[in-house]
Amino acid sequence: MSISVDPSIRSRPSYTGVAVIAGLALLLAAELAGIGIVYKHRIDFYCIDNWPPAACRAASRTLVSMYCVLGALALTAMLRPAPFRTLSAGARFRPLPLALNAIGIALAFVPLRYLVAGEAMDKVLPAFAFWTLGMGFILAGLMLCVAPLSGWRRFLRDAGGAILPAIGAGLVAPWLAVLIRPAWRSLDEISAVTFAAVTQLIGALGYDVATDPERRIIGTETFSVSVNPSCSGIEGLALVTLFVTLYLWLFRAELRFPRALLLYPVGLAASALFNVVRITALLVIGFEGNPELAVGGFHSHAGWLMFTLVALGLIALAQTLPGLKVPAATSGPVAPIRTVLPFWQDPVVARILPFATFMLGALLASAFLMQPALAYPARAVALIAVMAPFWPLYRSLGWRADPGAMGVGALVAAMWILIPVPAAEAPPYGALSGGLLALWILARGIGTTLLIPVIEELFFRDYLESRIRRGSGPLWAIVAALVSAGLFAALHDRWAEAFVAGLAFSWLARRSGGRIADAILAHGLANGLIFAAALATGRFEII
Repeated sequence: MSISVDPSIRSRPSYTGVAVIAGLALLLAAELAGIGIVYKHRIDFYCIDNWPPAACRAASRTLVSMYCVLGALALTAMLRPAPFRTLSAGARFRPLPLALNAIGIALAFVPLRYLVAGEAMDKVLPAFAFWTLGMGFILAGLMLCVAPLSGWRRFLRDAGGAILPAIGAGLVAPWLAVLIRPAWRSLDEISAVTFAAVTQLIGALGYDVATDPERRIIGTETFSVSVNPSCSGIEGLALVTLFVTLYLWLFRAELRFPRALLLYPVGLAASALFNVVRITALLVIGFEGNPELAVGGFHSHAGWLMFTLVALGLIALAQTLPGLKVPAATSGPVAPIRTVLPFWQDPVVARILPFATFMLGALLASAFLMQPALAYPARAVALIAVMAPFWPLYRSLGWRADPGAMGVGALVAAMWILIPVPAAEAPPYGALSGGLLALWILARGIGTTLLIPVIEELFFRDYLESRIRRGSGPLWAIVAALVSAGLFAALHDRWAEAFVAGLAFSWLARRSGGRIADAILAHGLANGLIFAAALATGRFEII
């Protein structure tokens, strides 16, 4: 007996359905952006000069609310993917719903006919009526492309308890942001506390400095700093908060709550303390005759260095304190014996520690050297020392000379080499020559071609993507690939090319029959060809 299943109620979407959902989301974002751009920048009508302020605020925040709703729904889909999979299984670009969407766009632009300078309150209500009606048609058309009304009814019945609060949160988010704006005044108090702490610490070190508490300036006649709100450490506090939140979510199954929430106050306190140390060190470097290094190197990178140290410290704390981790499961009165892998045999450590060493080395070089690239040989030695104990794990990755991987690597290299970049003002190796220059080139070649591909692919494509994917469907695979490629791109000056390369390497690792070794091979081949081109032309800026 055969059973036919309505494709609209399958439990997992096809790749076509996922592509349609992504296309509809991009279409909605583009439509909202287009409406906002036209009304704000393409007509001779300034809302605040013609309408009451409340009406202008409502119009602006409503558009922002739509973006917030999209973000809230995307987050809900990541946390509760099953209802969304069922809903989107039959998603298609359907003519009638797309026609409704087009009608909505036309209705949203109707007020353009009568919104001219000098119009007053009598045009507010008609404009809002057309905008509301147009937005209704826009959303209705896109929603009907995702699923018919019956599918949406089932979806709301199954997931309404999570969806409706998410939509509500998105709608009110811009309004709440305005209500809590007075809380930002606390930045001034944070600056005052930071200034006082730096003053005490620099004085304890024996430096005779002049201070201006009103403007929060501290220093001497030759070098001084201003502890304004941007230097108060608020960015570090925000980064630590985001990091702890992400860490708690990714490792929620391994952490004991609510004890794990202690990572918040510990991390925030450490971040505030490190910020005081950072500003004090900045002053010391400037006082000791290196103001260029203080401003150009240390000031630019010390914040990230401190954040990295705090993040690594929090991870170490969470992993070593037994009270923060979920205890081993017990069977009867006696707990089973758990086999704990030695540190140098832990596959997770093999994927994270080299990357952390790589990032820490980059931050240290940038913070303390005017030409950070000169530290490349030392950084390469440090990476080899960290990676060497993990060689048995790396050797077991399933290496092979895959033609597809080599083809992708060659294409990435061609893209990287052929897209022009501005010429560097000076070579990265500075004034090195002779044997020292040969040593630097050798270290750069080994690092670029052999070490970095292993480090980055094992961290981004292997470890990070596996932590992001919370389900087996294609939607999670796409989200994980986009996030890892975005973070990978953030590490590169040529971020657009790096983003494309990251997606290509992710595809290699996740394709049918693919493996992480294929991505490493492609990455290594691409880097090798790029390095060869840089060496042949003398233009190391293309790397």
